[in-house]
Amino acid sequence: MEEAGGSIGCPNKIEDIIGVLDNEISGSKDKRVLPSVALLLVDIDNLERVNRWYGRNTGNEVLGSLAGLLKGGLGGKDLLARFGGDEFLVLLRDVTLKEAKERSARILQAVKSREFASEKLKISVSVGIANYFSFAFSGDELLGCAVEALALAQKEGGIFKVFMEEEEWNEK
Repeated sequence: MEEAGGSIGCPNKIEDIIGVLDNEISGSKDKRVLPSVALLLVDIDNLERVNRWYGRNTGNEVLGSLAGLLKGGLGGKDLLARFGGDEFLVLLRDVTLKEAKERSARILQAVKSREFASEKLKISVSVGIANYFSFAFSGDELLGCAVEALALAQKEGGIFKVFMEEEEWNEK
């Protein structure tokens, strides 16, 4: 297993995902359509407690298991990267916002119903969702929207939140 910032079962790098996003956004502008992409930022709730109570090896087991779970749920065009110490970035391609929400709900349920590491730990994750409707004009801006949505989800823990859904824009 690798240290924080390493890949732990993730085949891509953040730069790969941002590059693909930039290409999707640019290609969509040329075609005058919105790209059908969504970013999921998945955070393990309270991983620092696992590291403190069970040790970093157990924390790495949890990270590796979650990476495997996420990788197993990817479609053929989707990408997965380790984002940070306890976060993963998932690029969903050819999806609607509704489908991104459904995929997020499946992730939450799969994590909830599974035991992690040799200690058979129960964990939860929080998920931030950003889709192109978030008015991001680059991959980096869309990532920023996912970070904002994750911050909202983390306040409650074990849920997903979407960055500024269409209804919220219409209310302003």
